Amino acid sequence: MTKGCAARAAAGLPVALCLTMGFAFAQGSSTTVTKTPAPQALPAGTARPPIDQTVIPAPVEDFVPEKVDEGSSWQVAVEQAKGPTPLVGQQQAAAVRKINAYFNGMTSLEGNFSQTDANNKRTNGRFYVLRPGKIRFDYAPPSPLRIVADGHSLGIQDKNLKTVEKYPIKSTPFRLLLAKTVDLGRDAKIVGVEKDDGRLAITLEDRKGTSGHIRLLFKSGASLELQEWTITDAQGLITRVTVDSLVRGRKKSPSFFKIKEETNPFRMGG
Repeated sequence: MTKGCAARAAAGLPVALCLTMGFAFAQGSSTTVTKTPAPQALPAGTARPPIDQTVIPAPVEDFVPEKVDEGSSWQVAVEQAKGPTPLVGQQQAAAVRKINAYFNGMTSLEGNFSQTDANNKRTNGRFYVLRPGKIRFDYAPPSPLRIVADGHSLGIQDKNLKTVEKYPIKSTPFRLLLAKTVDLGRDAKIVGVEKDDGRLAITLEDRKGTSGHIRLLFKSGASLELQEWTITDAQGLITRVTVDSLVRGRKKSPSFFKIKEETNPFRMGG
């Protein structure tokens, strides 16, 4: 291996690449040996003409670089760089007021959800909201999970193991959205607000020091419609939930938001 190749290997380049470069270097520096016939004998007294050792290099074709349309390349780069537009100042404040109004104008909401966790495992089911403070997720089989917030605590129920884990709702990101009066500028640290192609997104961190953040995405127009939320926890693990088929104003009884053994709504004949 050549010294240059060893240096590249030490720098982390693939060994196969280094070997290939070494092989090419060896080919480029090899010497071809050609047998030259012995000179014929000359008559006595005749001087042998000098041997011409001049090497005439092979002709090299001129390399003409391909013309590049710099204007076209710049336009392509600009098009590729386009993305969500960050909102700042008064535009951001107006967007936050609009999002606050969306949640404060909501008494009840239900729809379908699809969840993708950090291991790319997908589950789905149906969710229900009754403001203030109440939310419920019924996961479709084979998942045994049900998540219910009753206004004070959030419980995670495993129907197979017959266990329930409870947490204060104020320690979860849902407290920001299920409060009696939603005021994200007051209760959360606004990391950023963006708009992009008829959508509006806001990323929030809890002012109370809860690690991680939540990103809400809305379809934006004359009115907002929630499309998804993404929760990133303290370890950087991401859970993404998309929602559809939303229905507003169809209220459930407060008892529906209590964890208890009952018929799974996805079970046939239940």
